[in-house]
Amino acid sequence: MPKTINDFTPGDLEFQMFVLDELADELLAQGKDVLKLTIGVPELPTPQPILDRIIEALGNPDFVRRVYPEGLPELREAIAKHYNTRYKAETSVDHVIVNTGTSPIFRNIFQLISGQGREILLPRPYYALYVYCATLANATVKFYDIDMETKRVDMDSFRRNFSPERTSLVVVNSPGNPIGNVVQPDELREIYQIVDRQAYILNDEIYNNCVFHQQFQSPLELLPEYNDVTIVTNSFSKGFRMYTKRVGFAILPKELQVNLRVMQQHTLLCTDPCYQYGMIAALEDEESPAELAAVYKSRGKYTTEQLSDTGCNPVDAEGGFYAVLQCVDWNREHGFASSKELARDILNRVHVAVVPGTDFGIPQDLRLAFCNDRYNEGIDRLRGYFSSEI
Repeated sequence: MPKTINDFTPGDLEFQMFVLDELADELLAQGKDVLKLTIGVPELPTPQPILDRIIEALGNPDFVRRVYPEGLPELREAIAKHYNTRYKAETSVDHVIVNTGTSPIFRNIFQLISGQGREILLPRPYYALYVYCATLANATVKFYDIDMETKRVDMDSFRRNFSPERTSLVVVNSPGNPIGNVVQPDELREIYQIVDRQAYILNDEIYNNCVFHQQFQSPLELLPEYNDVTIVTNSFSKGFRMYTKRVGFAILPKELQVNLRVMQQHTLLCTDPCYQYGMIAALEDEESPAELAAVYKSRGKYTTEQLSDTGCNPVDAEGGFYAVLQCVDWNREHGFASSKELARDILNRVHVAVVPGTDFGIPQDLRLAFCNDRYNEGIDRLRGYFSSEI
């Protein structure tokens, strides 16, 4: 008999976003008119200059054979230049690493920095991947809270849960997934002061070009004196509409970049060089992300206007791809144990697929992705659902 495997599929870690998305696909296969507000995949087309650059590279037989585990040199140089120009950072190609999206970067960083006896401090609500990567790294997870009403960091909870002796990594997600909070400069500065270089601080900036009410500011710009403990992660999946092309990157201290490069030499080998070449064109494009942000800002506003009086109160997003509905009172009044049951009832009754908040540490709430050209129709269906007698 083979030895017992390590079980990485416990029920509370299964990504409900994909479960609901697959249930929606089953109904679509039956001919039902289902609207999927599940996955943050932009519905607007990939900008043509990016596609042209990818096609150009695909036509070059020498180019398609280029293998760089740490990322294409031209792209890494372009990323450093982009951050130095746009965010007044002071970084260089030696601090940049590229991978197939940010998900494997998180996994590698968590394994590199953390482990048994160490703690990772995450925001709550959180993106589910953070918890899963911490589980793979055998680290202890601690949380600091984001106030759902003000969308500000609860600094008291941060202080309570940060340990100078045990915390090895702090994660900041801005704009946040799921509630769309933008961490303000004074909050970020206070976080860095509390941590006081006793841990690395990973800033997940994947939605940084989808901010609704202000100009995004990176810690590389705001707090350059802390570059020795700052990690910034980002991707081309969101604002540049390249979700399935899987190109992400990190800007980080050189000692981490060197270690990640070796890890990727053994486990990644390379990210598709043609997709990487296209990303250089993406960094030259400011109009496409701004267009997407305007569309999603409008959808967020429509969500607030239509659902505020339904009993499932929307959190007014400051950026990102999502809206959250706070449904604790609704669930209590209608007998739903959690948002898992509520999401399935919504799907079956009005054919709108949404994501249970169990994925994000808010088990009574729902997350909606703005990424559907019939999004407002989905909101109208939800309003009808919440206004009816269940």
